[in-house]
Amino acid sequence: MATLAMVVGCKPDPQLNGAESGFTASLEPQQPLSRTSLNGYQVLWSAGDTIAVYKVSDPGAKGEPFGLNPADDGCPEGRFVSETHNDWTQSPCYALYPSAADGGLSGSTLSVNLPAEQQYRKGSFGPQAGLAVARGAGDGKLSFNNLCGLLAVRVTAAEAITEVRLTTLGEEALWGPGTVDMTYAEKPALVMAAPADDTRKTLTMKVDENLAQGQVLTPGSTVDITGGTFTGAGETSWTFYFVVPAGTLAQGFLVTILTADGKFMQQYAVAAAANLIQRSCCTEMPGVDFNNQAEVEIRTDVPNKAFYKDFLNEDGVGLSDYKTLTVTNRLHLTTETVYTRTNDAANQAEQNRLLIGDENDENGILLYPDGEPRYRMMYVNGGQSYTHGPSLMAAGRENFRKFVYGGGSYLASCAGSYVGSLGIIEVGTTTSNPAMMAYNGYIGLWPGLVDNTGLTNAYPDYIIPENSPLLQYDNFGGDFRVDSIKQWNGPYFSGYASVPGTEVLAIFDYPAYRCHNHPSIISYKPSPFCGRITLIGGHPEQYADGLEGADLMDALTRYSLDHVGIAKIKGILRNGELRAMTKSTSDDDPAHAKVGDKQCHHFAFGLPEGARNIRVRLEVLEDFNVSLRLAKGTFAFAEDAQYRVENGNLVKEITFDTLEAGTWYIGVQCEDTVTNDASSTYGISYSGKIAALNGAPYTIKVTWE
Repeated sequence: MATLAMVVGCKPDPQLNGAESGFTASLEPQQPLSRTSLNGYQVLWSAGDTIAVYKVSDPGAKGEPFGLNPADDGCPEGRFVSETHNDWTQSPCYALYPSAADGGLSGSTLSVNLPAEQQYRKGSFGPQAGLAVARGAGDGKLSFNNLCGLLAVRVTAAEAITEVRLTTLGEEALWGPGTVDMTYAEKPALVMAAPADDTRKTLTMKVDENLAQGQVLTPGSTVDITGGTFTGAGETSWTFYFVVPAGTLAQGFLVTILTADGKFMQQYAVAAAANLIQRSCCTEMPGVDFNNQAEVEIRTDVPNKAFYKDFLNEDGVGLSDYKTLTVTNRLHLTTETVYTRTNDAANQAEQNRLLIGDENDENGILLYPDGEPRYRMMYVNGGQSYTHGPSLMAAGRENFRKFVYGGGSYLASCAGSYVGSLGIIEVGTTTSNPAMMAYNGYIGLWPGLVDNTGLTNAYPDYIIPENSPLLQYDNFGGDFRVDSIKQWNGPYFSGYASVPGTEVLAIFDYPAYRCHNHPSIISYKPSPFCGRITLIGGHPEQYADGLEGADLMDALTRYSLDHVGIAKIKGILRNGELRAMTKSTSDDDPAHAKVGDKQCHHFAFGLPEGARNIRVRLEVLEDFNVSLRLAKGTFAFAEDAQYRVENGNLVKEITFDTLEAGTWYIGVQCEDTVTNDASSTYGISYSGKIAALNGAPYTIKVTWE
């Protein structure tokens, strides 16, 4: 429907695209019964409008679409025609505008659907938003009556506004299915379907760049709608008209205004009879000046602490037999081992299931449903890199990248170091002009080329540079040297400087060989969000407790564990906004994914001065034990939370009369997990709460007054 703020001339008596017959339809104007800047204006038809018509004699039939004659664009009265059903004008009928809202007719009850999103339109409500119904007596005339009312929200801001949200504080639906009894006496009444879940309590108005050509503007003004944002040249104030079901908002409502650069503000209207939305009337909310309320400070110095386990020993196809590692016992790490080392079909299939996934675990054991790392770190040992890399398959290699980029650390020896690189520099070439032996099975976690030592069954010493971060964990006897580390055709790293940010942790001391004085261990962390990547040329993992090789492996593991990625928030929660975390891995929507076993999701909100009656509400949507925690100024991990609810109830709430203003963090952690039979053939055989692997769905909301 076109703007109400402008009178548009109509062409007299045009031909209706070859059809002389059709419905002549009028629209109901807004009534001056409440505070509004829109009262008394005529509602005009707009090009592209379509109505659905139902014959009373055929109450189970689908609505037939009738389209507006283009010549009646902008007119208070319009002719609607159908290619095949113009004779319906001669029969009693019902009609619905717009036809897109058609939910079907059953007897005399018409089902309709109000959209969850509306579009901004200057001076009026958006297209397809204003629902209206009419009854025809067989005379070809339809007089439409509105089903809803309007709420006008006027905003003054020097900002690019992307959307405005309207949330009722009552238990009522603002969109979704409803019904109309078409035998109404005077005016129709829309009855919204119950119950009204939290999602149906919020209407969203978006600025759609596709409307740019369809704007009807007052003289002298300009509007620019690009990239989903709204700006006006020479204008600083805009009015957003929400189409709202009649009988709502008397219990109060909340308006949230979002801008292109992430700012937002919220404005409350308290419970009041004057806020009641009346059919065919427009209520105007007092104008607001935009004031950014998005002053939420998100920390970037807190490492992630919530994982299923500490350490995954990836002893897969083509790798050597190191099912038990000294370091995990020394450091008392919770550990699992993928033991599929034999290169045969059965082991390959099991490795695919574990690292890539199956129906019980969509993205495999490495990752949570949102793609975040499930272990603090993984270790890949020696063997045949040319066999192991390709055995991971493309999907498995991508999961390795997600694991590290999401914050899990990668520690590898020999073959695992090759696999973690881009490729190998052939002997006799240089890093500036390499002849690269590149393998599709290499992952490129460290995005550089490695060299091959050519040393088999050798035991070079490692020199620990004075600036090596490993010295914060061990002084290695005080001589900055680790003696006799086994080398079996592993790499060295002459081209380490080609990747800025690469650290040298140790250097080969093996005169007369090409690896002498070149790095034997390097480490790299692409960003604070990523885990640490550490590649070792030799095999310190083989040494027993009490030997310096074991001390070296201990320090390398501790360095990896201490440098996992930082904790991240899923989103900033606005007052009254429900966040549904219900997506699976296959939905590819990490921001709304379910929470995995022992994983902790984080949210933040900015609590203003004077807030009262604060309520944080978690609702778990399936049978899972999920904890709710709250902390001021830091991530709400179990050990850092100031407030918590930890029980098996599906609904958990933390409430306060008042609370200190500032940034608060919410932690949502799934306490359910699986049981592993580590003695199984492949090292991992889960039982128990298998459903936790694909995550627990929940909703989270914070409210205050």
